[in-house]
Amino acid sequence: MQRYPISALRDRLVTYGRTFWEPRQDTLYFNWSCSTVEFTFSGTHLNGTFRADCGFEIEGLPTDPNAPKRPTWPWVAVFLDDGTTPVRTFQVSSPEETWLLHHSEQPETQRIRLTKLTENSKTFLGIHALTAQGEFLPARRREVPRVEIVGDSITCGYGNLVKDPARHFFSADEDAWHAYGPLASRKLGMESSCVSISGITAVRHPGWMGDFAMEDLYAYTDRVYQPRLGMEPEMWDFERNPNDYVVVNLGTNDCFGILFCQEPGELERFRDAYRAFLTQIRRCNGPDTRIVCALGTMNYYLYHDIACAVEDYRRETGDTRVHLLRFLPIHPFDGLGADGHPSLETHANMAEELASFLAALP
Repeated sequence: MQRYPISALRDRLVTYGRTFWEPRQDTLYFNWSCSTVEFTFSGTHLNGTFRADCGFEIEGLPTDPNAPKRPTWPWVAVFLDDGTTPVRTFQVSSPEETWLLHHSEQPETQRIRLTKLTENSKTFLGIHALTAQGEFLPARRREVPRVEIVGDSITCGYGNLVKDPARHFFSADEDAWHAYGPLASRKLGMESSCVSISGITAVRHPGWMGDFAMEDLYAYTDRVYQPRLGMEPEMWDFERNPNDYVVVNLGTNDCFGILFCQEPGELERFRDAYRAFLTQIRRCNGPDTRIVCALGTMNYYLYHDIACAVEDYRRETGDTRVHLLRFLPIHPFDGLGADGHPSLETHANMAEELASFLAALP
């Protein structure tokens, strides 16, 4: 068995989603939902050594300084070749752990994909080393259209593995692989990536308790975690990682941000700020990317305001590659996941809607 530090394999790895290498730890971090590290291995035995960090879930009111905090650790899935069902899933629940990724009696050649199932901010995950009886072959990226899903807890797949609206967040209950965005991309034969955090708003609202709004994060690789490692947050290289589609499903939490705001005119300010955020997305992605401004399925309070912001943006810029999508409400027969979030059935319905919508775009 030979141990390979991750830096020795960087030319043999393919990454999907926003990932980054931290040189002091020699760790390749893939913190965003469904971010993936892929490589081709030929041999009999393979272990992966992971670095992890936890978030914390408050057991009580966020405004209570004495409320206990429960750690939340990342989950990862292992896929082989083009399989869509993982051969194993596991939780990395301490700062460093080694897990078996592959074993066979005779040498086999397989493409192995490590996909993070849980979200950024609540869970952090990196690959530090691989220990192998075998060799790593040259990597090859799949050349297919790309769709990026930008969103909140709905996009993360918050609580979609349970049907208990009274249950709060547990990382074991979250599976972004079966959230609507990655599901829709697989239906269309596309590569997907997610930039999503539970509770996040599209834009900042005075008085709202979130650390970031998406307008603060979107242009960066990982502005959430890189500062925790003592790194300067780096700008994401959109030119090297072009998106054919960007789906923005934000606004569900902004309505609460507006309610918490004590300043007058916050609803009108939201429209202007959403339009400015749309301008930022266009600037990052260039003129050809299709942008879909979506909302659903937990509330629709700001849909009219988002639609007005989109129409104002179109009129001011002449940009015809911006579209609106209102997801259907949660069907009462499909049940609710944790904290009233969409169930697996609702995510499947949303995926059908999104896939059909993207396929019909000119």
